[in-house]
Amino acid sequence: MSRLAVRERAVRRPIVAFFVLAYAISWLGFLPSVLGVDGGLGGMNLLVAQFGPALAALIVLRYTGGSVREWAGRVVRWRVPLRWWAATLAIPVAVFGATGVGFALLGYEPDLSRLPDPLTTFLPTLVGLSLLAGLGEEPGWRGFALPGLQERHGPLGATLLLGTVWAFWHLPVFFVDPRSAHGITDPVVLFGLVSLTALGIVLYSFYYTWIYNRTGSVLVMMLLHGGFNAGTVHLIPFADEIVFGPTYATLLTVQVTVLLVGALALVALTGGRLGYDGDRRVAAPAAPTRSAPRRGEPGR
Repeated sequence: MSRLAVRERAVRRPIVAFFVLAYAISWLGFLPSVLGVDGGLGGMNLLVAQFGPALAALIVLRYTGGSVREWAGRVVRWRVPLRWWAATLAIPVAVFGATGVGFALLGYEPDLSRLPDPLTTFLPTLVGLSLLAGLGEEPGWRGFALPGLQERHGPLGATLLLGTVWAFWHLPVFFVDPRSAHGITDPVVLFGLVSLTALGIVLYSFYYTWIYNRTGSVLVMMLLHGGFNAGTVHLIPFADEIVFGPTYATLLTVQVTVLLVGALALVALTGGRLGYDGDRRVAAPAAPTRSAPRRGEPGR
């Protein structure tokens, strides 16, 4: 296939091109660690893997003649109403707080001393993960893919589709990070754990879509991503033998249930629109205007 033919396909289907490239960059980055041959790389391959979605979005925009400037503007957009910054910080705390309460009601005793100091522990983790996981992923998933997917599939279809792609993108992490299995070795239980984790990621997407549609800010998405990741590290106030063991499957089931209830509430309260076409419409990145023939708008 000629370079021109590849470019024309990318112009016609930029989001498909983005998904393929995001997987290619990230999974190739994960591959040395999966194979155990990353000793001399100093973790650089994992950094490349983490930034795969952002790099893929930038490459597709440059390759198809899309507006990099408009896309980058969303990444640094900080002028959003204060209530949405507050909601972004509060959502992870609410999700993990409800998860902890639900797990405690099942008879597991929490250890509140394990909760972090908000300023010296939680805040640095939040900032660090927002700049790593958030910046590496959100300019791609929400900053590039979500707007175009919503134009074609609507907010619910776009959220489910993007959430599914996002969930499977994480699959190599289970082979790279031994903590992902939480000490579970039974293959049946482990398969259930992977399935629940994937379902949880899809459900997380509903919160991202709602906040993004109300703000149009990838910077806010980065903070939300950092908040959820920091919550996983710091907002589970139970002993290690509970979190890293067979009971983790129960804890994860409670968390997914909380996420599901919250997602259903968002869908009901927004009439299924998740903030889309409310008082702010977030459009897809501008279509190419030069070089390649214009066969369709991004995401269509």
